[in-house]
Amino acid sequence: MFLNSEKTAPLRNRIFVRELAVGIAATLIFFTSVLLIPMMGIFVGVFTPLPTLLSYYRWGYPLGLLVPGGALLGGWLLFSYLSITQSMPYLLEMLLLGLVLAIGMRRKWPLEKTIGTAGLLVFVTGSLIFLQTQGFDTGGIFKSLEEGLRKTVDLTLQQYAGVTPETRMFEESLAGIIPVVVRILPGASLASAFVMSWLNLLLAKRFCEVRHIPLPPWGRWTKWKASEALVWMVIITGFSLLLPIQPVKIIALNVLIVLGTVYLFQGLAIISFYFERWRLPKILRAIFYGFLLLQQFASLGAVLLGFFDVWFDFRRLSKESASSA
Repeated sequence: MFLNSEKTAPLRNRIFVRELAVGIAATLIFFTSVLLIPMMGIFVGVFTPLPTLLSYYRWGYPLGLLVPGGALLGGWLLFSYLSITQSMPYLLEMLLLGLVLAIGMRRKWPLEKTIGTAGLLVFVTGSLIFLQTQGFDTGGIFKSLEEGLRKTVDLTLQQYAGVTPETRMFEESLAGIIPVVVRILPGASLASAFVMSWLNLLLAKRFCEVRHIPLPPWGRWTKWKASEALVWMVIITGFSLLLPIQPVKIIALNVLIVLGTVYLFQGLAIISFYFERWRLPKILRAIFYGFLLLQQFASLGAVLLGFFDVWFDFRRLSKESASSA
């Protein structure tokens, strides 16, 4: 569909075989890094869907399924050897994310539909996998998660800070926060799925630009803007936090986390817009983007920037559309 050279006798083509092997190996390396390298492996593991995304987008059906299929087979053999076969459903979840993103690109879905559909589907799949392994008693799941998180906090404090009056006070203060943290996990998980989809699409876009592979008609990402109707949802959920009903507050917090992710994307688009206008060196851009995504207050600033863009129009997009009309 995209490159005739990649479609000509692919199974006999050395380039195809090499890229197939690289795709399968990269998928397994990305995923196992999460399991074998604590903390740091997460930053690599988020790109597990990327090889599947690129293979299916370029080769389509059925050749594009060789990378995820080979990764599943190789993963089962590797995880059986390492005695961690319980991780297979989560590998399948990541491959599904890459596949849905590629389908969205091939069908030329809008950017927000591609990310939204993939993120929602993977969130639902992951939730079902989690409920299947933990049981479908929601109250029991929350309680077990709270107990597990408390034990983790206790062990961490004992290991790094010892048992002191200060750590006891800190532990008691965390005891009141842990139930809230556990109950906003659904919103945080969905937001993470959106961020993962966005990051993989961003790298896939860069790969296609380097390889001169046609992209969907998304336009410039620096001019992307969320629907203005979302502002009303932010206002409604914000007022819901003032209601003296705990379940409503928890639901509102989860919704605000997801909406905050949408406005984070818009804030990053605004920042990228001015980086291009100022012709900032790419190394400085990468450092600044890393700071934005890793530093909570910087991320919150980007969210607020995207939210207030509805009224202030920082990129002057409304004037540009009016002049073009």
